[in-house]
Amino acid sequence: MPELNLVTGATGFIGRALVRRLSEAGERVRCLVRPGGDISRLNLPGVEFFTGDLLDPACLPGALAGAGRVWHLAALVRPPGTLVSRKKLLEQFRAINEQAPARLAEAAAGAGVRRFIHFSSIAALGPGEDLGDGAEPKPLTYYGRSKLAGELLLKTTAATLGLDHIILRPSMIYGPGAAGWEPLFGAARRGRAAVPGNAANTVSVCYIENFLDAALLAAEKAPFGSAFNISEGSLSIMDLLFTLGAALDKSPALIPLPVALLKTVSAIFGASLGLTGLYLPGFMGADPARLHEACASWSHNCEGIRALGWKPAVPTARALAISMGTRS
Repeated sequence: MPELNLVTGATGFIGRALVRRLSEAGERVRCLVRPGGDISRLNLPGVEFFTGDLLDPACLPGALAGAGRVWHLAALVRPPGTLVSRKKLLEQFRAINEQAPARLAEAAAGAGVRRFIHFSSIAALGPGEDLGDGAEPKPLTYYGRSKLAGELLLKTTAATLGLDHIILRPSMIYGPGAAGWEPLFGAARRGRAAVPGNAANTVSVCYIENFLDAALLAAEKAPFGSAFNISEGSLSIMDLLFTLGAALDKSPALIPLPVALLKTVSAIFGASLGLTGLYLPGFMGADPARLHEACASWSHNCEGIRALGWKPAVPTARALAISMGTRS
């Protein structure tokens, strides 16, 4: 009988795609989903569901029963709503991104899980040029710092318990239905885009199917305790927009926004909002760290995962066209 895989965060973009790939491979999958979670796209062969809350320790033994591998994708990237308490926001990041991975790992060790695959983020490293798997982390945002803290606590817990684990750091993952990419796709379709400065800063990207190839390979072959950055390469914002435009036979007009002015406005707005103790999750202008992150360059050295034999199967230009629906 195939091994049972427990997947958290299965209703998210990457989680849904992972469950599909595991199902297609004939694996058994159990998805830990919250009450009311949308499982409509997860009803696939070999897939079952366990309803519970990742933050509720009482539900973990049942979710983990009989599992050989755990794929932990559940995370908080940005809280829902418009205005949130900064204190509450930090508490949520700490509970979900920092503490939950280690608690799940502890329960997994007790349940006899064979391997724990933790999905972190390149945000845990922060921006930089040619950053390797072991680069010194310099995260900028609340999210990035919480993901780094989660990595460190997981490593300590897993090492203490002797739990076989690996850490994957996805770059900007794109594909059909990737909601976070819609602003870029929309700009390409309109044929114009407002960009910070001269759009020369780079972003580290990976097509969802290429990323899953890497994740599945690492789950089978990566040594105990390994951490891998996963990116198919870096593109400047300008090159990215022109590549998207080429898929639509358009050449987008770029509208440069002065970076110094953006940072000044963000600092003033962020400081003013900070006095209230509130935070605007969806507004980059209220968070100087997020604006810095958006204007910085992200380039990652992925020699670790490539040494295992991974090579992106779908070229970036074609993958971007597939993602926008102009190619199949």
